[in-house]
Parts: sequence; structure tokens; C-alpha cells
Amino acid sequence: MNLRSNNLALLSLINLVLFPIAASAVYGNIIEYSIPTPSSNSVDIAVDAADNLWFIEQNSSKIGKFIPSTQAYEEFDIPYKGSPASIVIDAHSLIWLTLAGDNSIVNFSPATKKFKRYPIPTSNAGPFGIAVDEGAVIWFTERNGNKVGMLNVRDETIKEYRISTDNSQPSGIAVDGTGIVWFVESAGNRLASLDLKGRKITEYDIPMQFSNPSDIAIDKDGNIWFVEVNGNKIAMFNQRLKKFNEAIIPRLATVPSNIAIDKAGRIWFTENRGNRIGVFDPIPATFVEYDIPTNRSLPLGIAIDSHGIVWFTETDRDANKIGRLDPSAIANTDEAKTPSVGAESKSNSIKIIAIIIFMLSIGFFVRYIYRKREKGQG
Repeated sequence: MNLRSNNLALLSLINLVLFPIAASAVYGNIIEYSIPTPSSNSVDIAVDAADNLWFIEQNSSKIGKFIPSTQAYEEFDIPYKGSPASIVIDAHSLIWLTLAGDNSIVNFSPATKKFKRYPIPTSNAGPFGIAVDEGAVIWFTERNGNKVGMLNVRDETIKEYRISTDNSQPSGIAVDGTGIVWFVESAGNRLASLDLKGRKITEYDIPMQFSNPSDIAIDKDGNIWFVEVNGNKIAMFNQRLKKFNEAIIPRLATVPSNIAIDKAGRIWFTENRGNRIGVFDPIPATFVEYDIPTNRSLPLGIAIDSHGIVWFTETDRDANKIGRLDPSAIANTDEAKTPSVGAESKSNSIKIIAIIIFMLSIGFFVRYIYRKREKGQG
């Protein structure tokens, strides 16, 4: 055994101890359900009060419904021009969506099976993100119109608020507990808020340039979370401190796309190119990623039901599925007793230290035999 090669091997092991694995990967805990319409291109998804899943089929211009209790699908043809983009469900169980091809906001009543259309005043506005506040007001972003729109359901009027940054391409949108509307500007590389009391839009520069912020969600403490598609990060904005924090996703070029926050405050997200579902826990600041069984499924939309089960869409035409991930079931399996990256790293470190001790013992033994033979030959 060469002493130099032995030292290099030990150095490599020591580096693993000092710089442990940044995230754990979990396999085999996702169930997938094929969508009846082929190549439907299911994008955004939402959960209703009965824990049924509603999702958009962009290619087929349909709204889909999946009932987990019976594993049955229903599909409803949208009677207007195509390109539905985002979906949300209000307190009255009405399904709302943005319809870029028709330049409108549309709702669907599950009770009557009827659609209703609200045309947007700005032509070719490109409605994209959608949200609903506690007062049943529908908010949406206009990617082409460079505006934020407000649909008052009571009087069926639409108001629009222009964004000062030109061609900002607003995308994801959400409303916090105080009624302030938050949205991200994909091309403007900013997070922005709209305060109706002051009728003012305030913009905040995202630290990383060209980050391409996309989907957005707000936690119970009022922190604004969003994904940075180009930055490969999960970002948070603290309203009180007016400060950004960013967490780098361990694997490269995952293309984080949509996010959802569970009751424990964990941030779940889809890795569109990474073909995984990821979760970031802000308290220990750790990531866990779950591999999707279908190869290159291109996951996009994500939602969490009342039981904490994570649901997501697989947009690839050949995948064409709704996926289900139950974190509570995973936590009870031997396979996934490593959701905490810190715990996994500690376990890995102990194993590596044991290997180092073993290799050192072998090295000393070989050296002892070698010297003994030299003395014998002398």
C-alpha cells in the first residue's frame, strides 16, 4: 500500500465529514394517476373544501376534477378560447381561472356545471396568476398589460392598476391577512405589493439579478415566499424587516416552478427539470427532495389538502398525470427516516468517521508488517 495514496483517500473521507451532503433524496413514495384526456398538459392545481383536486388542462382547454376517495376523474370543456393558465377556488366553491386566449377571467360552478366569463378591459392583457382574498375579490396579473387586475364579484366590475416598471411581466400573485396584494415581476426582477388603502404599488428589487421569480405564497407569519426559476432558489421576504433571504436548492438547474406552504410552515415546490418534489423547512434550513417515478414528467402545479397530502401536476404529454405525496406516510417508513438533512448528515458523518478509523487501523497494520519484514531482511 502506497502511503501517499492512503493519505489522499483519508483526505477525501475527511472532506466528506467537514462538508456533508446538503440534501436528502427519497424514493418510491409517490402515487400517480393518469388523466383520461391524452396530452392534456395539466398545469395549475387547487384543492376544494372537500379535498377534491381541480386542475387546468391547457392543451385540451378543460377543467379537470379528481376525487381521491374514489380515484375518479371528471372533465369539463371550457366554452371559450384556450390557454387557461392559473386556477383558484373561492369560499363559495366556485372555480376561478385566467384565460389568456380569451382575455378574460372565468368561473365554473360545480353545482350548476356552468361557466361565467368576465372580459378584461385591457386588450391582449395576458391574464396569468390568480388569487382570491377574504372578501371574495378576485385578483389577477396581466403579463402583457403590465397591470394587476381586481374583479369585484358583487358588482362584476374590473379595476386595473398599472405597474410603474415597464414590461415587468407580473406572474404569481397572493393576498396576505391584512388585505395587501403581493406579486412578483418575472422580467422586472422585483417583488411588489399593492396597498388599496393608499392605492400604491411598492416594488422591491430581488437581490439576485435575472432571477426570474415565478409562483408566490404567504405563510402564517406574513412572510412572502417565491421561487427563483433562473436562480434555482427559494426566496423569502420579511415584510417587517423589508429584507430578503434566499435558500439555494442543493441540486443544479432544477427549474423550481410552483410552491405551496403546509400547516407546519414548510415550503413545498415542484422541480420542473429536476423531476422531483422538493420541500424546504425554514427552521433547520434544510431541503428534502422526492424523486417522481415517471421520467421527465415536468411537474408544475402544486397544492396541499387539509390532511397535509401534497398533490401536483405532471405536464409532459407522455406523463399526463396527477401525483400524490403523503409526507406523514413517508415519515413512518424506514426508507424516509432522513427528511431532516441535519439528521442525515450526522448519521453520514458517524459512518464516515468509523470508516476513517478502520482505514487508519489497516494503514498502521500494513506499515507494521512492512517494517517487520525490513528488519527481518536486514
